Amino acid sequence: MPRIVLPVTVPSRDGVPSPTEQAGDVTNGHVVTNTSRTIITVRNADTAPHNVTFVTPGTVDSQPVGDRTVAVGATSTVDFGRFNTDTYGSQMAITVDSAMLKLTAREP
Repeated sequence: MPRIVLPVTVPSRDGVPSPTEQAGDVTNGHVVTNTSRTIITVRNADTAPHNVTFVTPGTVDSQPVGDRTVAVGATSTVDFGRFNTDTYGSQMAITVDSAMLKLTAREP
């Protein structure tokens, strides 16, 4: 199946509802529109740490660039950002190792 689209919330002076968390999809993963300013918030709803991986589809000198895997501590919330589109692409793929990771995306 295709990756699950993670919608991006763009704030305005008029206000917008806070983004709704999406449970991590372990099977299909996620994809988000990346502008290099996109912020991904990952909340771990579990009492154990879990990993989120930001996929790097590019290469350097014909060698694949390693994906960025980060552990999110138990019951922690972490913001990630400044994903350069040259490295992560304009449609950034994200994988998780647990549905207990909850994701949102926003633009500053």
